Amino acid sequence: MSVYYIDLQNGNDLNDGLTPENARKSYTDLPLEAGDSVLFCRGSFIRDCLHTKKYVSYGAYGEGENPTFCGSIDASMREDWEKTEKTNVWKYKNLTIGDTANLIFNENSCTATLRWSMDELVGQGDFFSIKSPEDEAARKWDAMAELYLYSVGNPADVYSHIEIAPYGTRNLGELRDGTTFEDLRFINSGVHGLSGVASDVIARRCVFENIGGCPWNKELKIRFGNGFEVWHNGHNILVEECAFKNVYDSCVTYQGPGDKTVPTKHFNCRSCTFDTYGMAAFEYRDVLPIDSSFENNVCLNAGCGFAMLGEELPRYSEIWPEPMGHHIFLWRIPRASEGGSLKIVNNYFGPAPVGAAIYSIISKEAEAQITLDNNTYTENDTLLNHFGGKSYTCLEKYKSETGMDKNSAYYCKGE
Repeated sequence: MSVYYIDLQNGNDLNDGLTPENARKSYTDLPLEAGDSVLFCRGSFIRDCLHTKKYVSYGAYGEGENPTFCGSIDASMREDWEKTEKTNVWKYKNLTIGDTANLIFNENSCTATLRWSMDELVGQGDFFSIKSPEDEAARKWDAMAELYLYSVGNPADVYSHIEIAPYGTRNLGELRDGTTFEDLRFINSGVHGLSGVASDVIARRCVFENIGGCPWNKELKIRFGNGFEVWHNGHNILVEECAFKNVYDSCVTYQGPGDKTVPTKHFNCRSCTFDTYGMAAFEYRDVLPIDSSFENNVCLNAGCGFAMLGEELPRYSEIWPEPMGHHIFLWRIPRASEGGSLKIVNNYFGPAPVGAAIYSIISKEAEAQITLDNNTYTENDTLLNHFGGKSYTCLEKYKSETGMDKNSAYYCKGE
């Protein structure tokens, strides 16, 4: 098993990369084998996805900020923008790969509002992305697209920095069997952070920021994009001590194409911090998992952030007019799984101003395979939990009627 050191600034591809002193500049042509590790020098900023291989670990070495993989385009120069005939509407001079999902202004500010037509560009930060009609009709995701932005003055004069996050490469890293990700940062993806069909995957101490928002269905005005997504078949997944901030849909999710989805075994998410997301911190869809857990996590500001900009609440979705923006979202699960078991324990559920801490619209048989306990809730007079086909605003009533969360309580600021 070999450990390779990658330093984009000071490395040299004539080196073997086997020590920090002999770091390489690139890594995609390394003769990687199962059990090898690729470590990136801290402080690295890489405008590309992480190119992964099976049974290889990816991490960091040295001092400073964790290596960053960035999916966005720097559009901060005045010459990047040209005026159009429409008042205060500017066109980005280059084409993007796929629709633009989000723009990040200044110091990591997600305040841009996606609009669905040119006529809707009426306020500062409104943007609209368009592909050719032929590519749109064929749902060609990576077709080249034009971007228009409403700005009173050249955008480069109005904002100190501009990043465009398009569909791009769809994710910032492909999950593959046996991959481990530690101490890495993934930012500004138009769709997903890490995603794929894989087993035996670990993500530890990673950061996911400004993820998702790409148009999925323009007729229905639905967008998508998750931080960490396992698609329809994968076991032995651990997401641990990670931080998620500004995610369009769900921070962590296991889902798939309906009946083709295999119940995951040992999908565990623990000791993570989730802050500002449009759909959920944790989403299970299609089937209930087996021997899996969501525990010791901090969940803040569900139903907030750029996912809600330009929306008439509840946010439009596949379950509209049901509310969207929950800490835990369980749906599309019509039956129990054989041996199904999901523990949601020892979590802190903070504000969820337009949704709930727990929102379950799955079958009662599947709900019976869930354990909820020792969680700490923030009071919510609008909707605390939805479980067993009923909505609750009172924690004690919810506990007594469902039998769940017997040892859970409200957060008390004085404690």
